[in-house]
Amino acid sequence: MTLDEGLELITNYKKALEKFIDTLPEQSVQLGSEMIKILSMNSKNEISNLDSIEKALKRQPKYKYGSSE
Repeated sequence: MTLDEGLELITNYKKALEKFIDTLPEQSVQLGSEMIKILSMNSKNEISNLDSIEKALKRQPKYKYGSSE
């Protein structure tokens, strides 16, 4: 997998999580308000984690692994 493919995968996953968050209120009757809060918070945390991973992947490495420098 290339870096661009990985970044695209992260972007698509974040979009899916955001759509999931948007549709949660419609499920409140079946799930209950407390479960909605938990699922929403977990999804937002996951998006934050994906943002961090994405930023780390975009940074230029300071050294190469396996290099003796």
